[in-house]
Amino acid sequence: MEREEWSRTRSHREGEKAIRLRVAGWAEASLVDVIGDVAFTIWFNYCDFRCPWCQNAHVVLARESREITVGELLEAISDALLLIGYVQATGGEPTLQDEALEALFRACRELGVRTSLDTNGSRPEVIGRLLDKGLLDHVALDVKAPLSEPEKYGRVIGLPSRGREMAEKVRASVQEVIGKAPYLEVRTTFVPTLLTPEDVLAIAGELVEMGLAEHERYVYVLQQFVPSETLIDPSFADVERPSPEFLLELAARVKKEAGLAEVYVRAQELGVAKAGLIMRL
Repeated sequence: MEREEWSRTRSHREGEKAIRLRVAGWAEASLVDVIGDVAFTIWFNYCDFRCPWCQNAHVVLARESREITVGELLEAISDALLLIGYVQATGGEPTLQDEALEALFRACRELGVRTSLDTNGSRPEVIGRLLDKGLLDHVALDVKAPLSEPEKYGRVIGLPSRGREMAEKVRASVQEVIGKAPYLEVRTTFVPTLLTPEDVLAIAGELVEMGLAEHERYVYVLQQFVPSETLIDPSFADVERPSPEFLLELAARVKKEAGLAEVYVRAQELGVAKAGLIMRL
C-alpha cells in the first residue's frame, strides 16, 4: 500500500513538472525584489489590470513570451540555489496562471528554497489557497490607490468601470495575507499625475486599520514611478519621476502620521531605503 501511495505521489509530482506556463523571462539573482535577500525572479506573462503607467507592457501583453514547463524552470532554479534566498513570481500577474504557480511553489518547497509572490491582489482566492497550503514565505501585495476611493482605484489601474470591484478584491487580499503571510510587503507606486501625498497617507491609514502595524516583518513600501520605453500608455513617458528625496520625505510622514514602524522606499538612485536609514543593495 505504501509503495502504491509513493508511486502515485511520484507520478503526481512528475505531472506537475510537465505543466506549461508563459513567462517573459527570469533573473537568476535579483537584489531588489525581496528586501534584504536575493531572489530568483520570474516574470509571468499577462495581467488583468491595465495600469497606464505600468513599465512592463512587454510582459503584460506578452510581447516578450516563451512557453516553458515547470520542470524546465526548476532546472534553472536548481543551478542558482547557492545564490538565492527566494524564488519570486512576479509579472504581469502570476495568479492568472495559478495551476503552474502552485506547482512551481510546491516544487520549491522540495528544493528547500523559500517562495515569494508579487501580486496585484485581484485574485484573493488564489492567494488564500497558497497561504493555506503553506506555500508562501513572502508576499508583495500592491495597493495602488486608497481602497475607499474606487473611482480613483479604477483610474490608476486603467479599468475605470471596474474600480469598485477591484478595490474590493484587493481589500480581500489584504485581509487574507495579514496574519497569515510570514513576511509581507505592501507596495504603492507613486505616480505624480495619479496620486497625491494625501492618497499615500490614506492608503497607509487603511492598512493600519486592517492590522498591518500589528505584525513583525510587515512593511509598507513606496515605489518610484520610472518612465520607460515599455509603458502601457506611452504618454506617461512625459511624467516626471518623483525624486528619491521626495519619496523619503513622504515615507517619513507615513511612518510618523500613520504609525507604521517599517516604511521603505524603492528608487533607482537608492535601491532600497528605509525611512531614516538608507540601505544600498
